[in-house]
Amino acid sequence: MKFSFVILTWNRYKFLEKCIAALLSSISGKYLYEVIIMDNGSTDCTPEILEQYKKNENVRIITRNKNYGLKAYKRLFFHARGEYVVIVDDDVLEFPESVDTLFLDYMENFKNYGFIALNVIQNEFTDGAKPSIDMYTEETKGDMVIEAGPTGGWCACFRKRDYNKILFRFLFTKVNMKVGEDGLLSALFWKHLRLKHGLIKNAYCFHACGPYYAKEYGHLDREIEKYKISGLDEHVERYKKFE
Repeated sequence: MKFSFVILTWNRYKFLEKCIAALLSSISGKYLYEVIIMDNGSTDCTPEILEQYKKNENVRIITRNKNYGLKAYKRLFFHARGEYVVIVDDDVLEFPESVDTLFLDYMENFKNYGFIALNVIQNEFTDGAKPSIDMYTEETKGDMVIEAGPTGGWCACFRKRDYNKILFRFLFTKVNMKVGEDGLLSALFWKHLRLKHGLIKNAYCFHACGPYYAKEYGHLDREIEKYKISGLDEHVERYKKFE
């Protein structure tokens, strides 16, 4: 198994429906792969969306009976059998062509990196969750360019063998909305393996994050609930402005 694409989802079925379809169409199929989708206790139409993929031999569905938050990634990564694991947020709605080949090329050419993500489309409605460009520096190999700097988990790849080296540290560190799985992985890969993190400069996905798209797709209440549970009051107030 070369690739494991892993998606953790909870009550965002309209996003999820588009995400899965876009992801599957973007995978070249040149390498053996699996798409693992963990339903983190959804109470909306998520089960009906996932039902459509139960006969797809490349898709595995894991259903949990309640929402375990981001710590569910600890269980999700355990199920990944691929040499490379790609985290995919369920609100990523567009991917570059042959996303598997793209990640493989960068992971093989930038061996000093442990966590590499796609860049994000930015428009008047979302920044894609990417920090300011002045937080990045470029590293180039031929025509391949990485923006070294903060690396979100919207669509990000790491080597399973690297993960295994920091496995117990990851398992015994709290993961939540304040310390996400992406930031923790980046920190652990750097601290213990001296592996950097960054974005593929010229390969973009559409990460439809933020209150505008949450309202557009009917998930605004879900986002407000998520941030209330996490105690992130600033985000709650930001999203409430779109009610």
